[in-house]
Amino acid sequence: MAGQLMGKWIPIGLVMCLIATGWVEEGQKAKKVPSELPPIDELVKPARRPLTSEEAEKMVKWIIDAISLKGWSVSRREAIRALGNEIGHVAVIPVLEKIARDQREDKNIRATAVRAIACIPDEQAIEVLIGILDEAEKNLKTNPKDQAAEEVMFAAKEMLFRLFAPPVDFPDPRKTWAENFRLYWESVKKKIDLRRSVFSLKFMSH
Repeated sequence: MAGQLMGKWIPIGLVMCLIATGWVEEGQKAKKVPSELPPIDELVKPARRPLTSEEAEKMVKWIIDAISLKGWSVSRREAIRALGNEIGHVAVIPVLEKIARDQREDKNIRATAVRAIACIPDEQAIEVLIGILDEAEKNLKTNPKDQAAEEVMFAAKEMLFRLFAPPVDFPDPRKTWAENFRLYWESVKKKIDLRRSVFSLKFMSH
C-alpha cells in the first residue's frame, strides 16, 4: 500500500516541480493554435513548451497508469503511448526510459515505451533511444536468447531508422547499431529538424 501511495505522489510532485520551473502554465494562459498553421503544429508540439493545465492533468493520469499498473494490459499500453504521442514532452522521458530499460518488465510494454520516446521531438529523446539500443545489443551479446532485449533492440532500431532515414551506405558493418546511429546523429543533429522527423513518423503511423 505504501509503495502504491508513493507511486501516486511521485507524478503529482513532478507536476508541482514543472509548475515551479515553468514547464506548466498557471491558470488558463494557454494559447490556442490558430487553424491556419500547418498540421505539424497540431500534431507535433515543441517538447520543451510550457504545459497547459489540461495537459499536465492528463500527464499525471497517464504516468500513474504507466507506473502503477503491472505487466501488459491495454490500459497500460495506451497510457504509455499517450505520454509520447499526446504529451510528447521532455518531462516524460525519464518515466518512459525507466520502463524501457527495466528487464523485469513485459517485453511488449518495454517496446511500447521505446516507441513512445521516439515521438518526443528533442535531442534528449534521441540520446536515450541510442542508449537503450546500446544496452539491448550488449545484453544480446551476453545472452543471444534474450527475447526481451531483441524486442527492445528492434523497436529502438526501427524508430531511429524512421526518424533519421539514413543514407544507403548506412550502416558500417564493423560497428554496432548503436555506434552507427550515434556517429550519424553527431553528424546531423545541428541541422536535423526533429519536429519534422517526428511528424513524418506519426504521419506514416496513421
